Amino acid sequence: MKQLVLFLLLMQAGHASTYTLSKILKSAGQNSVLSKALRQESLALEAKNKASTASDPLELFGEGSKAYPHGGGSGNEYAVGVSKKFIFGNIQEQEQKATRLSNQAYLLDEERNILNFKNGLKNIYHQHCLDGQNYRSFKQSYQEFVKLYNKKQKAYKYQEISKTELMQLEIEKNSLYAQLQEIKMQQDISKQNLFMLSKIHYTESTKLSCKDMYPIRTHVKLGKPFQLSKEAYNKRIQSTHEVLDRYSNSIDSISLSAQYTEELDVDKYTVGLSIPLNFTSTRSEQERAAAMYQNSAISLKHEQTMTEKKSLLSQLRSQLRSNALMVKTLKRNYQKYRKDLLPLIKKSYDLGETSVIEYLLNRQRSYQLRQEIYATKKTYYNTLFKLYTISEKKDN
Repeated sequence: MKQLVLFLLLMQAGHASTYTLSKILKSAGQNSVLSKALRQESLALEAKNKASTASDPLELFGEGSKAYPHGGGSGNEYAVGVSKKFIFGNIQEQEQKATRLSNQAYLLDEERNILNFKNGLKNIYHQHCLDGQNYRSFKQSYQEFVKLYNKKQKAYKYQEISKTELMQLEIEKNSLYAQLQEIKMQQDISKQNLFMLSKIHYTESTKLSCKDMYPIRTHVKLGKPFQLSKEAYNKRIQSTHEVLDRYSNSIDSISLSAQYTEELDVDKYTVGLSIPLNFTSTRSEQERAAAMYQNSAISLKHEQTMTEKKSLLSQLRSQLRSNALMVKTLKRNYQKYRKDLLPLIKKSYDLGETSVIEYLLNRQRSYQLRQEIYATKKTYYNTLFKLYTISEKKDN
């Protein structure tokens, strides 16, 4: 029977799915509603651009009248014709390019939302892995304490310790168990949240690798920061230049028309030409002025945005370095406390030289140090992926 149970467990373990961070991000990318929406919005903007800059349709016009000539006789007269407006040179292409560049800048801004979402997934992945490490470490400590409690129960039966001491140990054991369940719940919640956001179907046997966590470092390479913002800025500037070129033409269009008229005793064929005299209007001048003002506004806003982002980036770098150094310090203190001081306290307690209160306080201090390590690590990864988002680092 034991062999059968072992076989079933091995079979179950063999079929358990394990997801790495890259698999999580790949699934999220393939099923991302944000990415799909952005693609559809891109197509919609391009279609709208082509529609707004498309040439005017051919116009058909006509008229009819009842004529009563002075010389006698009457009859019907009518006229029918067509007209068409033609754009000169590459004005249509310039208008399309100006709008297209502006749309591309907007889409680059929207890409930052997708980048933020991906970094959020990375953060949840790391938070879950830390919860798992914390759970396993805490569980080991709990099991060690349970062994001690069982040993003290036997000691109580032989009246080697008091009822009060046993009750204090039991209260501590129950408190540790409650903390263990809380940590387990946090781990389960982060796992469910991660799989839900990445659109992955999971079961209780589905696991996360956690072998690909980003290392904790005092310095993080970011490459060239703010690339998306800089690209969007350049495209907006290029768009204003296209508008300036567009309205620098003295003549930008002509209209041609052809008409057939049937009068009582005459058939007429008429061809017409219409040329807008742009110099008689301030429209082109005002459009060029608007483009120049817009160019200046874009540059000033970009300068202010970059100043704020660089300031925040500097703050996050300092915070990240501080968190990394704090993790090293806390780990060093915890290892020294656990390897050197806690064994001495336990030995002293077993020999009856230390009270149960003092022993429990020292164990609680050990728990606090360990929780401080995990809390600082969590803060480190929160800061790291916030740094990646602000710097617009595409790190897959």
